[in-house]
Amino acid sequence: MEELAEARHEDIVNSIARMLEESYDHAKQYGDIIGRVSRYSKVIVSEYGEVEFDVEPSIYYSQAPKAIHRIGEYIVIVDPKTKRLVLLRVTAIERADTLAILSVEPPVSGFTNSIEPSGLLTITKIKAKALLEVDPESGEEPVPATISIEPQSPVIDPKPEVLARLLALKDEPGPILGSLATPSGIVKGGKIRVKLPYRVLLQHTLIVGTTGSGKTTLLKNIIASIYSNWRAETPIVVVVDMNQDFIQLPLKPETQPLDPIALNAYMNVKPPTGLVIVTPIPARIVESITDKYNVTSPLDIASHAMKIYYEDSIQPLTQVNMRGLPTCKVRDHRSIVCEGKAPWGSIVFIPYFINTLRLDSDKLASLMPGLTEAARDLLNSIRKGFIKESDANIYPPIHAIIASLKAYSEGIESKYLEKIIKSSKDIVASKIIAKGFNYESIIVSEIENLGHTLLEAIKWCLEIIEYKSPHGETVKALYRRLLSLLDSEIVDVAITDKTGRINILEEPKWESIITEAENIQAPIVLDLKWPIDKGLGGLEEPRMAAYRMLQSLIEWKHSLWAKRSIGRSILVVIDEAHQFFPQERGAREEQEASRQIATMISRLARIGRARGVGLIFSTHSPRDVHDIILQLANTKIILRTESHHLERINVPGEVREVAPRLPDRLAAVVSHVFRGGYIYTQTTTPLTAHYDISYQLFKIT
Repeated sequence: MEELAEARHEDIVNSIARMLEESYDHAKQYGDIIGRVSRYSKVIVSEYGEVEFDVEPSIYYSQAPKAIHRIGEYIVIVDPKTKRLVLLRVTAIERADTLAILSVEPPVSGFTNSIEPSGLLTITKIKAKALLEVDPESGEEPVPATISIEPQSPVIDPKPEVLARLLALKDEPGPILGSLATPSGIVKGGKIRVKLPYRVLLQHTLIVGTTGSGKTTLLKNIIASIYSNWRAETPIVVVVDMNQDFIQLPLKPETQPLDPIALNAYMNVKPPTGLVIVTPIPARIVESITDKYNVTSPLDIASHAMKIYYEDSIQPLTQVNMRGLPTCKVRDHRSIVCEGKAPWGSIVFIPYFINTLRLDSDKLASLMPGLTEAARDLLNSIRKGFIKESDANIYPPIHAIIASLKAYSEGIESKYLEKIIKSSKDIVASKIIAKGFNYESIIVSEIENLGHTLLEAIKWCLEIIEYKSPHGETVKALYRRLLSLLDSEIVDVAITDKTGRINILEEPKWESIITEAENIQAPIVLDLKWPIDKGLGGLEEPRMAAYRMLQSLIEWKHSLWAKRSIGRSILVVIDEAHQFFPQERGAREEQEASRQIATMISRLARIGRARGVGLIFSTHSPRDVHDIILQLANTKIILRTESHHLERINVPGEVREVAPRLPDRLAAVVSHVFRGGYIYTQTTTPLTAHYDISYQLFKIT
């Protein structure tokens, strides 16, 4: 019996020996063997357990296996039992001078603490956390590591393609984020590309990083990678730009990046060859054009506006002047589209005005966040009552509502037309761009598309207010907000033609904007800085324009969905998101405005996800952006950020700890799409022009 037991024992030992030998032979096809799981410590696979393995001095000091030199690097264990690959992340590296610890010094020097190289010829202890496992011979997806790990199992520095397989980094359609990295830098020479699938972008993304960490660079490289691989599923990118950073997208960088990331992850990625600019044109610019060039046609005004825009914004970047006036046309009966040539190729210019004659009351009220409920009800009653009384199919211009509110506050009745004209002259006359006509003639002129004169519109609105008999404070509150809306210079911009007829400049349709972008395969930039530079004022007007643009974009996509016509998906990039969606702070009215904005963006995100619109929010501090943004974003990209700024974001503790020390352009990407929960990636220097105004020159940052 003893001999039989010994034989069985020997068979088992031999079987295990063969199993180990085969595992080492098997491991060589997936990478370089750098060590073995330690015999001298427990191997615990659990949520918090770590695996310890040993590395020989000859391997540790060689130049090739960098995976054992830095925390955060990836290594792979080959399980002898099943030949499955287990991915681990290095968490600790233990080195010791064994001779010194044992007080065993060779007779080389009599000096205490002298240099002794042989003391470093000791085993290196590496600790790593098990992440994922996969059968390399099957087509299965990696799963969380739950398999037991055997002592003496071979440990390898995996080949790039093996590591990519274990991390489930597929080459499916989507923008390129950069090369796989650890907090210390890229791994595998930048050969492992990190992408974010388009399907994940529709679940919304938040990018966080302090000034200079690389947010804008990352966004520009993402957009360049999207347009370098135009295909059926490529989305149209719409950028809400407060700093004119993105009108530079078609321009090449001053110096082409030649680092490993650019040569590997971004191979064949180039700037887009076209650009669609959508920007509000302030009323003062419209008026200056009508005065200087003696034109009143919306097409002529748009043509001159594009030339002014080009000279202000494009020419300083390219040093190339625009020759002649661009060609402008009306698309879909409403949208004015101007086409021109730029040094990079095509440029399309679309002037943006907000025309309230077709906006229902809720959409008009959304342009005035914080408006009281009573004021909203009064506005709704006036506009709906006007359509009923006037038998028109569009609402009255804001000019008429403001004039009627003023007349009501002054006690003027609707039957006294001369008093109404006198009352409205001071407040309304200056809001209508008229050349060669006095107010007395303008107020009795017909409003184009309405079929009624301005005086008739004011009279009908006043009659409705008289019938409602609202509280005086409600009238004053609505009057102030509507006057502020008209003072924005982009809402109901009214011009008179050569006959004196009033024309409210039209709001372009997103269908036309997207069609132009598809035709030239170019991103769309909503430039909100240029109108500010032209004297528009502070942030309120750009915010309002952005809200309306986003709102109308979602409305258009929803209308397509209702017809079961999806079209291309849309990727909206909102840089400096905290300027548009701030935290609930300040006075009661400001907090109410913030809540209404949060409701709006929540609806945009919820409907957008189902209708093919993804949102990318970029901010320097999560503390300054509204909580709803943090909740909506399923993917978080964390560049260098102070750890206390990340307390409100659900990111792993190890990411929060290392975030303040991350190098430029290196980010943790926290997303369910990655099997390990998060990975690090590093983008290259800008692949498009990136003008840094602080240095007054073109430079790569």
